[in-house]
Amino acid sequence: MNNECMAMLAEQWEHICQNYSSDDLLHAFQFIQDHSLILVEEFYKKMLVEKESAEFFSDDLIQQRLLDTLNAWLLESFSVGINKRYIEAVQKQHMVGHVHARVGIPSWLIMRGVCEIERKVFELMAQKPQQDMITTCSYIVQIMGFSTEIMCRSYEAKTAVNQEIKHSYRLFSAMQDVAVQKDKQRSSLLDWENELMFKVFSGNAGFHHPILSKSEFGLWFIHKASYAFTGSDQVQLIIDRIYQVDQLNTAVIQCTQKDEILGLIQQVRDLNREIQLLVDQLFQVSEYIESGNDSLTQLLNRRYLNTIISREITFSRQNRTPLSLLAIDADFFKSINDKFGHAAGDLALKFIAEALQKYSQGSDYAFRVGGEEFLLLLVDTDVKRALNIAESIRKYVENGMITSSQGQQFRFTVSIGCVLYNGHPDYQKFLDTADTALYAAKNSGRNRVYLAQNELQVAVANTAESVQL
Repeated sequence: MNNECMAMLAEQWEHICQNYSSDDLLHAFQFIQDHSLILVEEFYKKMLVEKESAEFFSDDLIQQRLLDTLNAWLLESFSVGINKRYIEAVQKQHMVGHVHARVGIPSWLIMRGVCEIERKVFELMAQKPQQDMITTCSYIVQIMGFSTEIMCRSYEAKTAVNQEIKHSYRLFSAMQDVAVQKDKQRSSLLDWENELMFKVFSGNAGFHHPILSKSEFGLWFIHKASYAFTGSDQVQLIIDRIYQVDQLNTAVIQCTQKDEILGLIQQVRDLNREIQLLVDQLFQVSEYIESGNDSLTQLLNRRYLNTIISREITFSRQNRTPLSLLAIDADFFKSINDKFGHAAGDLALKFIAEALQKYSQGSDYAFRVGGEEFLLLLVDTDVKRALNIAESIRKYVENGMITSSQGQQFRFTVSIGCVLYNGHPDYQKFLDTADTALYAAKNSGRNRVYLAQNELQVAVANTAESVQL
C-alpha cells in the first residue's frame, strides 16, 4: 500500500466522520471506552470456541497480549474522529493487516471477530436504550467495517507477496545441492538401519534406538524435502512409510521373541528400500537455483528467511515440538577489514559459515542475513541442544586461525544470542528476541552465548579469554 493509497483511505475515513456531529463522535467514543474490555473479553470467549481460531488464541501469554492489543485498537479506532489523525489511523490498520498476514490468521476469522464485536455492541445498547442510539450504532458499524477493510487490503497484498516467495522457495529448495543431499540422506537412512540391526544382534536387552522421524534423515525429509517437493505424489508416501518404520522400531525394541524380531527387522528393511526408491524419484532434478543463496558463504540469504521461519513456527505449534534460533555476529569485524583487508574479512565470514554447517544437521537452516550477521534455525531442538551447538560454534571460531592471502594470521571471536520458541505466532517476535539476546552477549563482553528465556536474558558462563580484534 503506497502513500497515495493511504492518503485516499485517510480522506475516506475523514468523510465518514464528517457525516456525524462532534457530539455523535464523542458519544460513540465514550461508549467504546466504557465497554471496550467487555467487547474484548466477549470476542475471545467466542473465538476460542472455534477450532480454527483456537489454534491462534489458545496460549495464555498470547491471549493476554492480544487482549491488550485489541483493547488499544478499539480505543484508537474511535478516537480518530476526535483527534483527526486520519493518516496515522490508516497506517495503524495497514500494520495490523501485515501482522495478521505474517502470523497467518485468515481474513475470514478477522471478519468474524468484527461481527462478534458489533453483535455485542447492539446487545449492550439494547440493555440501556439511549437517545440517538441508531446514530451511534451506525457510526460504530461504519468505523469497524472501514478499519477492517483497510486491514484486509494490507493483508491481501502481503499474502500475495508471501505466496510468490513461497513458490519461489519451493523451486529453490527442491533444486538446492541435489547431488550432495541425495547421497548424504541416503547414507543417513542406511546408518540408522545399520545401527538398529547392530543393537538388535549384539544381544543387549533393553536397548534404545531413536525413531526414524527423529533421525537425521527423518528430520531432513519432514522439515525440508517434504516442503520442497510439495505436490509430488511421493511425499506423502514417504512420510507414511517413515511413521510405519517408527512403529516397527518401537515393536522391535519391545519384542523378546527372536523369530518375531527377525520378521520385524525385515519389514523395516523393506520399507527403507521403498523410501530410498521414492526419494530417488524426487531427486530427478539437476539444476541449481542460486537466487536464495549468499554468494560468498553459500548459506541461505534473507530472501526465504520469513517463509522458512513462519513454516517452522507453524509446524512447532501444531506438533508441539521445540524450535530454537541462534543469532551470530562476528566481534569487532570492522577492525579485521581495517587491519587485514576486506579479502581477509571474507575469509572470516566463510569460516563462520563453515562452523554453522559443521555443527548443524540436514534439517536445520543456516542464513547469512547481512554483513557479519548470521542466523541458525534449529528444528526439533530444545534449549540443551541449542546451547551445546552455540557453544561449539563459539569455541570453533575462537580456536580457529585465519591466514590472509598475504600470509597474515589472525583470530577472531563471535557473540551468540540463543532463544527457544515460546509459542507466539508472530515470527518477528522470535527474530527480535534472538536479536536482543545477541546484543546482550555483545554488551556483556563479547565472545559468549546469551540465552533468552521468557524474554529475559540469562548469561551462559564463558571463562575463556576473548580475543578481540
